[in-house]
Amino acid sequence: MPAHITLRMQFGPHQDPEDIGRQLIDLVRTAKIDEIMFFYFAEDQNDGHDTLDRIQLWIDRSRPYRRMLADEGVLISLNPWHSILHNDRGRSLKPGQNWQTLVDPGGEPCTVCVCPLDPNWQAYFAKTLAMYAAEDFRIIWIDDDIRFHNHGEMEWGGCFCPLHVAEFNRRAGVEATRQQILEKCLAPGEPHPWRDQWLDMWDDTQLELITQWRDIVETRGHRLGLMTSCMEMHAAEGRRWPKWWRALSSGDQPPAVRPHFWGYGDMPADALSMSIAMLDQNRSVQPDSVDNGPEVECAPYGRWNKSFRQIHAQMALGIVLGATHLNVSLFDPMGNRPDDEPQRGGFLKGSRATMDWLAELFDTSLGSVGIGLPWSQQMGRTIRTSRGASWNELVCPLDGWASWLGAVGQAISRRPSKHVNALYGPAVWAFDDDDLHRYLSCGLLLDATAACILIERGFGSLIGLNNPRHGRMLTQRDVPYSIEHCVDAAFALREGAQISINKPRMAPQILQAELTDGARAVSEIRGPTQNTIGHGLVVYNNELGGRVAVYPWDASNGVFMTAQRAGQFAKLMNWLDPANTRGHVESAAWVVPQFLTDGKQWRGVIWSSSHDDVDQLDVRLPAGMPRPTSVVHVAADSTRHELAFVDGHITFDAPLRSWEFVVLS
Repeated sequence: MPAHITLRMQFGPHQDPEDIGRQLIDLVRTAKIDEIMFFYFAEDQNDGHDTLDRIQLWIDRSRPYRRMLADEGVLISLNPWHSILHNDRGRSLKPGQNWQTLVDPGGEPCTVCVCPLDPNWQAYFAKTLAMYAAEDFRIIWIDDDIRFHNHGEMEWGGCFCPLHVAEFNRRAGVEATRQQILEKCLAPGEPHPWRDQWLDMWDDTQLELITQWRDIVETRGHRLGLMTSCMEMHAAEGRRWPKWWRALSSGDQPPAVRPHFWGYGDMPADALSMSIAMLDQNRSVQPDSVDNGPEVECAPYGRWNKSFRQIHAQMALGIVLGATHLNVSLFDPMGNRPDDEPQRGGFLKGSRATMDWLAELFDTSLGSVGIGLPWSQQMGRTIRTSRGASWNELVCPLDGWASWLGAVGQAISRRPSKHVNALYGPAVWAFDDDDLHRYLSCGLLLDATAACILIERGFGSLIGLNNPRHGRMLTQRDVPYSIEHCVDAAFALREGAQISINKPRMAPQILQAELTDGARAVSEIRGPTQNTIGHGLVVYNNELGGRVAVYPWDASNGVFMTAQRAGQFAKLMNWLDPANTRGHVESAAWVVPQFLTDGKQWRGVIWSSSHDDVDQLDVRLPAGMPRPTSVVHVAADSTRHELAFVDGHITFDAPLRSWEFVVLS
């Protein structure tokens, strides 16, 4: 099937519908657009929760140009910009909207973001959906404000209002205050049962709403879709994805979802791996049959904020990772004329053939292959807090090994691997003992926090470490460490290579533990005068037959890459995965590979986010992938250039530049 391109646009009731229609017809003909998703009262044209009369005006004023587009064969969908609303931004509730607003953990209320338990707001929103469903929309989308986190200036988010406290007390059979509930939910150590009960209450009540909304829309012949935010944040809300997919499905209609996976503006080089991991993470929880429309978001709008070359890469990545359609935001929500910046239409037209070509190549059945980065929707329920001071402690950091490994050309997958995996941060609490035994029986990369948790859970003998010597991790206040010194050429660019760990974000603390018999420190931590402080990277062959490597610092503090660190990673990953089941690329910085298979056909993509030109790539295909018969360099202008794959090398006629990619098939 060819690509399905949906543009997200908004024109206000104050604008001439006939003029808008003429502009849009010109645009969809020029850019070959399949669908337009219209916003109502979004962003700059939002002053809170619109009255029903005002909503009807939006519907009526948009009907003429919606009909013109339908006559042109263009599909139409709708994204009312809010359910409970994203943030306050000086807005307030209108007369008659006497609704309970969101309340954060500190007891501070929003002025306009609404608590989803308020029955009067629920009745209002049901009426708005019935109004939308009376029109001819392919899908009516619920935006990602139907969430508890990230509502403007709130402390983490809401809702901890009296309605939620009362509902929790009713379900749990207790009489507790908001503060008492928070103390139990966030208490250090093994999670208190109240946390699970609170998260169940949050999730159950949202699912009840989603199911009601689906029924309102579907009884009128339409579909309900859902935008999603970062999985780590939803995990801290207790979201149970199988239940959400069931709530969004009806009959033979699969759920429709719009995952977020990339920033709103131009992203730096190290963000590419994170974006790949985010979208792959979404794919790992979605059912096989899903209407999957990743969001290609831009704000503010135009070339000064996000370059066409990066938008092109983002669209392509969406298709590579299983998009059934793309939702593209190139036009501002104020309704400015599309031809104010005609380059946008030209860009869409010029990229269409390549997007269609990618959609033909990358079947939605393909799954990623690489170093497994396991995660679990149970993270927010199982993480053990250290201070119990903030709901943010239930959020496992989004970044981690994905960015480190991508930076040095290692392919990754958000699904567990049978051969080599990488764990980091407090997410380790989410895995049961059987999971951990499986990971410890193959190649396993750990950061300091993951290692400490494994030691605490009784797995120290399988990772080569006993209890930390100091009972905790060291900081530079304890001892002024600054250098990681490589002592083993088999795990380093060379013996004697030195790597800085002096930046506060790089290693705010380091793990120092007792090594078990057979564990080897292949680097050591040194101070500014080359004094040895303790072990650095530790490698170990355990009794399960697994190979384990433990870094003494946390992987979730951002990437700090050098030639020496890259050389260390390359040899370390070859040791952890000697059969090269993952696949990797050598010879260039910020070149990130992906490999995908359905068990029969294979595909590969090699991306560059480097600002330096790349003239040659050394590619090590994952075990089982046949030599590609087609190698195509896709340039940022969407032109495609055939190349050759010779003895694992790809040599470019014109250099591979930033946000360009190579497709192997």
